[in-house]
Amino acid sequence: MKEQYQVTVGENLKRVRKDLDLIQQEVAGEDITRNLISLIENNKASLYDTVANIMAKNINRIMAEKNVSILIKPEDLLNPERYDARKKSDTYIAKLENALLNKKLDMDPDELNEIEAFLNYWDLTDKKVKIYELLGDIFYTSNNLNREYYYYFKALESSYDFPNMKDRYKLALKLISNCIVTGKCEEAINLCNYMLLSQRDISDKHKGVFYYNIALAHRKLNKIDECLKALNKAKQFLDKSDYKNLKSIFMLEGICYSNIRDYTSALECYNKILEILDENNNLDEICVAYINIVQIHIKRNSKENVIKYFDKVMINLPYISEESFYLTEIYFEVSNIYLYLQKYDACEEYLNTALILSKKNGKHNLYKKLLTSLMELYIKANYFDKLSSLLETLEDGISDIKLNDEFILLLKLLLYFIKQNNNNVAEDLIENLLQQKEKEVN
Repeated sequence: MKEQYQVTVGENLKRVRKDLDLIQQEVAGEDITRNLISLIENNKASLYDTVANIMAKNINRIMAEKNVSILIKPEDLLNPERYDARKKSDTYIAKLENALLNKKLDMDPDELNEIEAFLNYWDLTDKKVKIYELLGDIFYTSNNLNREYYYYFKALESSYDFPNMKDRYKLALKLISNCIVTGKCEEAINLCNYMLLSQRDISDKHKGVFYYNIALAHRKLNKIDECLKALNKAKQFLDKSDYKNLKSIFMLEGICYSNIRDYTSALECYNKILEILDENNNLDEICVAYINIVQIHIKRNSKENVIKYFDKVMINLPYISEESFYLTEIYFEVSNIYLYLQKYDACEEYLNTALILSKKNGKHNLYKKLLTSLMELYIKANYFDKLSSLLETLEDGISDIKLNDEFILLLKLLLYFIKQNNNNVAEDLIENLLQQKEKEVN
């Protein structure tokens, strides 16, 4: 059998240099001669650790100047097999990028284990960061929040072995966003503050984004004053033409002011959003702004203004693209407004439409919230038959509800009072529990 040809260290150095489009003098730098590079590449001199270190340092400096995200270690020059592994990692990267582009998001567990084992064996820092980030992107797109967090965390953790990595903060922002969505708000705030202190390459725009995320996390923790302080800091770093981020800031400000019942300030924020928006291209966001205005007038119990601004929502609603990120939530909020107006049939219609969209778009948490609202509607409107029918369709889902020991004991207690025809005690207990829960939410 013909023996497989083995790449020599000198030939490996040459292919690294050629792959990176570098000349010998660039690799040599000021500490070694171009002639030595030539001798090593032609297998007439050996490559020792000290020289490999100098070469790797020169290569990484030049790549950083060219804004190329790559980290060559001395081992990549000394070990041809390791450089072969870098080539193989590029095939993994290309495959993951293609999967993301074509929305082929079902990761084969065996393939995932193969990638993990490969990265653990070779410890290719720059490739590891890229692959873990791509895996995080895939699980973000497929709404697998736990896996998304795991891989973004691994990517950021690995990035600290990549000394000259640029735009590390952009990777951190992906992890921060996941933390906020999954309720790890303290972790999100700490990471934002750390990045603001440690990363020198953060643009003013992205500093504003970090402060916005700090505000968002504080809002999730119901720390309204801290949220508003962070939003004020965010605005200091954003250009007045940065409409996208300013819209997000004004929206969050409006929500905060509404929560502390400063309705005048809240309305000012929502009107600023309407001033920014282009009516021809942002109909969904216009509807969101008007819905928030309607909600303020509901809290004020100003039915005339509720109807006035709700009409503006309904005028734009038919023209919103079905691909809109906000459409499901808009239908949900429209149903809530109809509920306030006691138009129960219309409320039911929009709730059912929102349910269909949430299931289609994989918004599982919202789907459960919509089902709860539909139940509450049937209870409020006294639609007994529809409520019974809904419970039948949810039989499997009800069996999946996780019950702890305390809740089981409570159910047994309620069942006992009901069987004893002591409904008043059961009702009082349920009402007290619901009132307590509403206080926790608000």
